[in-house]
Amino acid sequence: MASRKPAKKKPAQGHPARRAGASSVPFETEVRQALQPFKSQLFRHFQEEGQPASETRAALEGLTTLLTVHAQLRKSVDVQSLDPSILGEQLGHLSSLGKEVAATSAAILKHYLTFLGTSANFGGSVEDFKQTFEFLSRMAGDSPIVAPYLEDEEANGAFESMPFVFAARELIQWVGDGKPTTPAGVLTAETLQDAAAALGLFIKVDENAPIPEDATWEPEDGTVVPSLADIPRLSAYWDALIGTAMLTYQAPHAKPTESLSEALLASSGAGARVVKELIAEVLYSHILINTLEKPGQAQIAEMVAGVLSNAASSTPPRAEFALQIPTTDDLPEEQHHLIPSLEEVVPQVESLLRVFEREGLVEIDEHITVPIVLRSSLERALGKVSDHVLKQDTDSSAPEA
Repeated sequence: MASRKPAKKKPAQGHPARRAGASSVPFETEVRQALQPFKSQLFRHFQEEGQPASETRAALEGLTTLLTVHAQLRKSVDVQSLDPSILGEQLGHLSSLGKEVAATSAAILKHYLTFLGTSANFGGSVEDFKQTFEFLSRMAGDSPIVAPYLEDEEANGAFESMPFVFAARELIQWVGDGKPTTPAGVLTAETLQDAAAALGLFIKVDENAPIPEDATWEPEDGTVVPSLADIPRLSAYWDALIGTAMLTYQAPHAKPTESLSEALLASSGAGARVVKELIAEVLYSHILINTLEKPGQAQIAEMVAGVLSNAASSTPPRAEFALQIPTTDDLPEEQHHLIPSLEEVVPQVESLLRVFEREGLVEIDEHITVPIVLRSSLERALGKVSDHVLKQDTDSSAPEA
């Protein structure tokens, strides 16, 4: 009887985006040389119990590919730090191959970043490490959010006391059988003024008025604005009603979807719960994405997203620490240069968190916490924000036609 030849072992694939048989590319040799002093330590760090050595080597090969591309985009080799803005562009490109590829890549880089931190080889500041770690965690899908199961009755009971539910109800009741809008569903002129009043915002609309330089969440009474976009609170809620299909455009009016508006007004039932969860999701994502798109505000949005994520975890941040501007006594000397920037940024972070607090989307007391009933909504919203960031980075790096 003829003996069967042993099956050939399938070669390790390495990084999911690495091309088979790829030859040496710019910076690859330099990256390999820079990693050489850490080679044995890295192997031990990436080696998992029971995992074949070949798989560990494949993971390290994938890491080398990622660091090489990072160096190409960065135009320099520094294997002891990672540039978050470059990571956004890099993972944005990888997401075009599939979300799983981007998430796997982020997980590899996060594991490497952990190695740099635990082995005291990280070359940046503590703030750099934290920012990069949080970004890679989000991209890898490693959410710290804890969302315990709630029965519909308990969830609906919690929703009844939340300001955002009250506001959404006020607005849908104002819409009634329908209100005139543009084909895009945008409120204008006197109708816009009336909609604002439904939320307790007594502003004046003049389409020829100058655009406010810094529109506040709730403009003061008597403020003159040219458009819906200049009334942030109303804009967010109107977007939420449209984004949940609670309002649809039937020329020339935006009209409510009866079943959904009834669910919003109801205080019991699975439908009532789902509608409110969806509205909360749109509010979270709308506020964060709008902040991201404002010039110079991306860092604020990212920091607030990080705080919200931790606020929905099992270890929510203490408000006094999260919202405190550090002094020279709080930071090591090599980080004192960060203080002027933090003096400007931290108040803006608190201001945006207070917007979420105003709507009942976060609670700020001794700790900053996200109500349990809203945590799934927040998690989905942060996923949308991450997708938006990746798309922005991909679009901004795409060559112009």
